[in-house]
Amino acid sequence: MIKNMIAKRGTDSRFARLFQPMFSGQFSGRHAVRTLVIYEPRRIAYSQVYPFLTNARAFAADADVEFRLITVEQALAGIDAIYADATHVILQTWLLDDEAPILRIRDHIAQRFKTPPRLVYIDSASNCDVRFARFLPEFDLYYKKSLMTPLDGFLEPHRGHGNLPDFYGPLFGYDLEMTDWQVPPEYLPRLRMSPNFLTAPGLADGFLGTAPPPQGSGRDIDLHARLGGTGDENWYGAMRRDAQARVERLTHVRCASTGPGVPHKVFLNELRQSKVCFSPFGYGELCWRDIEAFMTGAVLIKPDMSHLVTEPDLYRDDETYVSIRWDFADFEDKLMALLADEDRRARLAQTAWDACRTYLRTAGPVRSYRDIFHS
Repeated sequence: MIKNMIAKRGTDSRFARLFQPMFSGQFSGRHAVRTLVIYEPRRIAYSQVYPFLTNARAFAADADVEFRLITVEQALAGIDAIYADATHVILQTWLLDDEAPILRIRDHIAQRFKTPPRLVYIDSASNCDVRFARFLPEFDLYYKKSLMTPLDGFLEPHRGHGNLPDFYGPLFGYDLEMTDWQVPPEYLPRLRMSPNFLTAPGLADGFLGTAPPPQGSGRDIDLHARLGGTGDENWYGAMRRDAQARVERLTHVRCASTGPGVPHKVFLNELRQSKVCFSPFGYGELCWRDIEAFMTGAVLIKPDMSHLVTEPDLYRDDETYVSIRWDFADFEDKLMALLADEDRRARLAQTAWDACRTYLRTAGPVRSYRDIFHS
């Protein structure tokens, strides 16, 4: 049931026939590279796997590869013998899980496969750490949606789970314990970047469709800032409450921010009518809202992202977005400067849209994942 539902999640009918065979049993035997993808079907994680479906023909042309997909739940029950001749295994687990599912599936692979396959892990967590690296010594590559620059940052201990609580915990008076993920230094060359959320069903299709309304056309909302998470009693909730309070003080700005949550369709329609979108960090730096802003033509204003890199490179200050300080001290000043300059907003929105569209139209995910198949 799950595999059939996931196979139909793409909205582009061109891929309908392509998807279903990838969830339907053994490899065809027509390709030299046979890749089993063990994936987590929930929305956040699935965005990293969906490109294997939508770009299947491009992957086949580039590396003579075919894919078969099973869920983590299916893999934990035991990997079927029909996959025992896979040359590659890509494993992804859910962002809130610990290492236990990884270790169980790793043991299933060791017991079942005739020849040890090339092993790749895709980390679905939003936080910018590589906490599972120490459990995966036999894995060849480890993919994240973003990587710190320089990579040595992954070796450092932090208050809380990573770099964000390390900053916001002390800022808002939270005394957090130190965490050291014990990342082996020799693991750093194995780190790679999976695509950002723009490859998710719906978002990818949005960039391949009609361009959003221009900045000077019917955008009567100055700032879109519907911020969740304000009720959490931790560093994250305190950070989001501070962001919300700064928005509420903008009484001279037309905002979509208060009241109950709205349906996603309404949310996107509001963004299409907005000049600027405010996207504070979540538990990690990357947010769906960032990509939704790019897709709808709203200019993204966001805490500075210069400490990390993404695939594609979507966070270039004053090119694709406008950066602000992590403590939001310059938020109002930078917002007002943006609202006063329509030409600048138009340039930013167009550059961000073009970057996303070009990546998707030129088989960018094939390049992002190329090292899996060209070792």
